[in-house]
Amino acid sequence: MKSKKLPIIIGLICSLLLLFAFIPKGDDPVEKLVAALQKWTDNNPQEKVYLHMDKPYYATGDTIWFKGYVTVGSRHQLSALSGALYVELITEQDSLIKTLKLPITTGMVVGDFPLGDELRAGSYRIRAYTRWMRNAGDEYFFDKTFTVGDPANGNIVTRADYQYKTLNNKQALTALLTYTDNDGRALAEKSVKYQIVINKEVIETKSTKTDALGNLSLTIPNNKNVNLSGAYIRTIIEGSNKESIMRDFPIKASLYQSDVQFFPESGGLVAGVSSRLAFKAVGVDGLGVAIKGKVVDEANNQIAEFEAAHAGMGSFLIRPEAGKSYSAQITFPDGSTKGIVLPKASDDGFVLSVYQPNKDSILVRIGASAKQLAAAPTLSFVGQTNGEVIVASPVKIARASTSIWLEKKLFPTGIAQFTIFNSDGEPLNERVAFIRSNDLMQLSVKSSKNTYKSKEAIKIELAAKDGNGQATLGGNFSVSVIDETRVPMDESGENTIFSHMLLTSDLKGYVEKPNYYFTNNNDEVNKALDNLMLTQGYRRFTWKEIINPTNSKPVFEAEGLGAKISGRVLTLGSKPLPGATVTMLSLRAKIAKSTTSDTDGKFSFDGVFLEDSIKFAIQARTAKNSDHTILVIDTLPRMRISKNKNMPDVTTNVSGTLKTYLENGRKLDDFYEKTGQLDKVQRLKEVRIKAIRAKRTSNIAPQGMYKLPDEESADRVITFGEDDVASYTTLGMALQGRLQGIAIEQGQYGSEFKELGARASGNSSISVYLNGVKVQGAGAVSEILDGGILPEDVAKILVVRTNAAMVNMLGGPSVMILTKLGVTRKQYNPSIVNVTPKGFNKMRDFYLPKYDKPGSEQIPDLRTTVYWNPRIKTDETGQTSFNFFNADGPGTYKVIVEGINAAGEFGRQVYKYTVQ
Repeated sequence: MKSKKLPIIIGLICSLLLLFAFIPKGDDPVEKLVAALQKWTDNNPQEKVYLHMDKPYYATGDTIWFKGYVTVGSRHQLSALSGALYVELITEQDSLIKTLKLPITTGMVVGDFPLGDELRAGSYRIRAYTRWMRNAGDEYFFDKTFTVGDPANGNIVTRADYQYKTLNNKQALTALLTYTDNDGRALAEKSVKYQIVINKEVIETKSTKTDALGNLSLTIPNNKNVNLSGAYIRTIIEGSNKESIMRDFPIKASLYQSDVQFFPESGGLVAGVSSRLAFKAVGVDGLGVAIKGKVVDEANNQIAEFEAAHAGMGSFLIRPEAGKSYSAQITFPDGSTKGIVLPKASDDGFVLSVYQPNKDSILVRIGASAKQLAAAPTLSFVGQTNGEVIVASPVKIARASTSIWLEKKLFPTGIAQFTIFNSDGEPLNERVAFIRSNDLMQLSVKSSKNTYKSKEAIKIELAAKDGNGQATLGGNFSVSVIDETRVPMDESGENTIFSHMLLTSDLKGYVEKPNYYFTNNNDEVNKALDNLMLTQGYRRFTWKEIINPTNSKPVFEAEGLGAKISGRVLTLGSKPLPGATVTMLSLRAKIAKSTTSDTDGKFSFDGVFLEDSIKFAIQARTAKNSDHTILVIDTLPRMRISKNKNMPDVTTNVSGTLKTYLENGRKLDDFYEKTGQLDKVQRLKEVRIKAIRAKRTSNIAPQGMYKLPDEESADRVITFGEDDVASYTTLGMALQGRLQGIAIEQGQYGSEFKELGARASGNSSISVYLNGVKVQGAGAVSEILDGGILPEDVAKILVVRTNAAMVNMLGGPSVMILTKLGVTRKQYNPSIVNVTPKGFNKMRDFYLPKYDKPGSEQIPDLRTTVYWNPRIKTDETGQTSFNFFNADGPGTYKVIVEGINAAGEFGRQVYKYTVQ
């Protein structure tokens, strides 16, 4: 094969050199494209984040242990650009639970999230990003969906199934909720109260009973234009002991109906040119559907057959004829059929195809229509990976099919984008392909034997080589050891350092079972991977934004290890005040700094390293030491919680999915209770609704005569987390964009509320209540919003706009502010601002028991994460080892090693051994 390729490669190089000789350097269109991409890459270095978590799923009372890897550029160098990583824990209703801020040291971070008893069973998200990554958008963040179960589930097992049915000649989304006890017996004729919540608003509330099989059927008010991400059904059911048990069911129906789409290779079909036509079929739950079918022309002549492979995707060859139309006749797994008209073929254009016939080479083929062949144009061809140009050259179209051979070793492993441009530099066709190069670490993990005893000490040896088989230097790894018998997992469905950093971080939308493409390197997997490339959009950039840049500066600066506190000093007439003295003071942190505002009134305190969130007092005075100033602190736009792009990963059957894992948790809790070790029992035995409500209201200040009977009477309930306290210096800033239908505007006396839209009806004013007492006058409202009440003082805010009874009681649309117990209104001084910048969270160490002392082995050890170490380093020979004690067996233990070396090469290895 090499002897056949060599003349082609040599001929191509000679023709390119000849072509270059006749193109003036300044007018070379290829050079312009390369220069534009290089400039964009230099101005927008792309950071990526991956979190290695100790387990695939958890239970309440567990701790999530993780290590973060932060890289930059196409060759995945450990990033020195950012000094802080933000890691968020988010509910399946898209609500933020907690945010960690962690210091990045040589591109790596270590952290943990304790999962408290107050969490409900369900699906959660962990999201990670740097401040710099916010410039690219939250679709580039690390975002993983995982399941949390509750071993003390009140003896109730639940699941939900969704499907669209035809009701009254209309398509309607229906839900079937099933309730059983732990032994599988139906909870028949049990009283149930349920609420349907969409877009954080209660759409429907009803009381009913389960049927004889423990089922509850209901119809969800919805249409195909409503985004159901974060929507859920909340039920309160009567338990076996007459207690009330709450369960939330995520509405897992991301599509209106099963959807099939066809994707012509490189953008469009061209008459007379052979190309691949890819397809993707997904069900209402967003997961792939195994369809099959055939393609026919308008005369019903069969042209091709097709059948879905992995995740409902597939592709087939087609050579459309001019003037003909084609359609696909599809058969679904349930026997139903559907016809879809295929994209119309153009009479003129190109098709860009990519093949990988050998392990060391790539074949790029440009197919041209008869009209283009007659014109014999010279196109620009560019192949790049994450902004790094690998190949760029002019290509003369002199035949119907022009072939270009490339060496794989020139490309880093990952997604490569190939594009052809016309003489004006406009992109014509684009094709992405996944290239497997020789740049991944080769890891060897082993122990001295294959079988061990319970609680026996074990030593694991790790050897790391680079892609060329040489001992890797500077290897950093994280290691998790789990009992796979208690934590069964599907390796193909995992999110790994390979699947995220090399694949999903560069693709749009949801990817089903991403690690499937890295479990094996064979023809079946590689064909499925190419089908993914044909159907999933590349998202790093578009050539239009590269060729026609906006020249705007990034909104978010890269954040170092030290915090930056900046702002402006204004006169009382709101004009910039130069030469003002600005003082920053914190007695707790023993920090006292001062600076002077510049000609625009701007000032900055840089490099403030905070190990915790500490309050600072900042004061501005004029050059004559007067406090007649207005101090305005710069704040970043609030980080919004986006809809979950991985909604298909949300489970509606937590108890069934985690059955083995939860049974192990119950055994461990039962032992601790029997032996009197109640401090180690992490989970409550039941969830009582009354107890929860009492706990929630204990920290709220006494309320006056105006109050709502319950939170359900409000349109929206707003609370502030530690991020809001750290990010916003006034209540008005913290509320910007959170009050649906209500804006905060600058009025005569300062900030004030205004109702938006048709509901305002000419009178757009909003009533404000503070702890049940109406706030009189616009000046008093402005004082509260501009500093009289701080975000940290607020327990919650209730917004009332549509509940007619409550609006009538309150005298109109209202915002009700409920402060925490003991909070008093502060006297507003515009020259002084209190800020609490978010400091770094303190991390804990993973506990490792030792069984080398007599009697210590008598205590049952049912841990599921047996060992976690995020700080494994190899020596100059590429080797290292680590030791730990096994938990109680029997079981199959799984050692998972992930990491990166100084060259930016990733590594992952799984090793298993048996414990008797």
